[in-house]
Amino acid sequence: MTGPEKDAYVTGSEPPGGFHAFRLDLHEATITTVEGDELVIRLWRSGRPVETFRRK
Repeated sequence: MTGPEKDAYVTGSEPPGGFHAFRLDLHEATITTVEGDELVIRLWRSGRPVETFRRK
């Protein structure tokens, strides 16, 4: 990302030198954890509520 698009993120309190800026266009995200003896999968899809799946 460069130019005016990147300039929108400059606050004036950055350390000297340049910085990298990235844009993410996410449509889906998953978080997987272990709770007790269960595998817990949380799935988010754009425009839908979070779904939770549990596996023993």
